[in-house]
Amino acid sequence: MKKLGFALVMMLAIVSLLVVGCGGGDGEEATPTATESPGATATQPPTETETPGATATATPAPTQPSGVLGDLLGKAGNIDSVKYDMVMTGPGVPSMTSKVWLKQKAQKMKMESTVQGETNIQIIDWAVEEIYMYMPSQNMAFRMDLSGAPGGAPESPLEGTETIEDYDYTIIGTEIYDGKECLVAEYTFEDTKTKMWIWKEHGFPVKVESTTPEGTMKIEYKNIDFSNIPNSEFELPPGVEIREMPS
Repeated sequence: MKKLGFALVMMLAIVSLLVVGCGGGDGEEATPTATESPGATATQPPTETETPGATATATPAPTQPSGVLGDLLGKAGNIDSVKYDMVMTGPGVPSMTSKVWLKQKAQKMKMESTVQGETNIQIIDWAVEEIYMYMPSQNMAFRMDLSGAPGGAPESPLEGTETIEDYDYTIIGTEIYDGKECLVAEYTFEDTKTKMWIWKEHGFPVKVESTTPEGTMKIEYKNIDFSNIPNSEFELPPGVEIREMPS
């Protein structure tokens, strides 16, 4: 039972990291989005000018290429089915690699991780705002209602990318990451600074860094595969014991 309890704590920690890392908010109004100019490719950080005897002042940031980001978000919105490996590293949490299956139209996500040698599977259903935490070795699953949780159910990486337009973001430029050409953008909300590397070809994030006073949490998306995933992938096997877990 000690191992079972630790596994549940780790699974809940993963859900919390997903909310932070994917830009999940609490419903508060965000600052206006940045204005962008057509044809531009990247913005530069504000430059500082100094005059003798005066403190340095920053010049306003240039306008940003909304068309570029808009095109990427359009590509992301057209992705229906994707599976990938997700590597998460955060302060106070051991580095963990999970396998993820996501279907946007079906509003379902499945994540498989290994904690202390035990395989743990989380199945999230956004349509009904619930999550199942399934332990195959125990033939047991814990169901949690997320409808009353702060921020609701955790966002998918695609939803997290789309929410970037809700903030006063900055486009830093273009960078090759993991062999993929990416648009790099960042924004700050309250005390969290989020930086995203968005794959230009598909509008899919390949890396997200969220920095708070407690440290930096990093999520990397690898082995991305856009093949069709059957709906049965998101179902519990028959005969699994299901227990209710407090929200």
